[in-house]
Amino acid sequence: MSIPIPHRPSGVLLGDPAASVTIDVFIDIQCPHSRAIWPNLMAVMEHYKGQSVSLKTHLITLSNHRQAWDMSLGLFALAEGDAEKFYRFATFLYERQDTFYNGQFLHKTHEDLRNLVADYAVEHGKVDREAFIERMDSSDVYEQGRTPIRYAATRSVWATPTVFINNAGLVPVDHHSSLEDWQAAIDPLLK
Repeated sequence: MSIPIPHRPSGVLLGDPAASVTIDVFIDIQCPHSRAIWPNLMAVMEHYKGQSVSLKTHLITLSNHRQAWDMSLGLFALAEGDAEKFYRFATFLYERQDTFYNGQFLHKTHEDLRNLVADYAVEHGKVDREAFIERMDSSDVYEQGRTPIRYAATRSVWATPTVFINNAGLVPVDHHSSLEDWQAAIDPLLK
């Protein structure tokens, strides 16, 4: 079965769409390794602000992270296509990841999770709770949620975080890397 053409390509772009150096990262909002890489990704983008570097985040859901799907839908619903909102809310959620990790939800319901996502959206984004929940349930947000995992499959991505720089998968950075490690990988590409 072929994958239907989505209304928009996978990923949320931060930076210049025509950048000389492109970073694609596949993350899961519930993955602790994705949480570990996130601050450095934000530091990389701050360091290279105004330079020809872009970051495209592909938010996928791993099978062992059952809360990640609804958290992802919440991210897309709050952002409404705005990359800055997406990145700020992702940071907010990573800072609270322990509240929706597997152990925390062992005896909680799907409705408990949806309420938590809505609580966080209201707290962070000052959105109308009912409108936010309705947006989470929209077909547009559903498509934004499912497209990245299908794209990940075409790139043979099976774990998070997975990083590509200029479409190359064999990169010297991962969730343990410092800003200096990222600079060592990126600076030669900018010369």
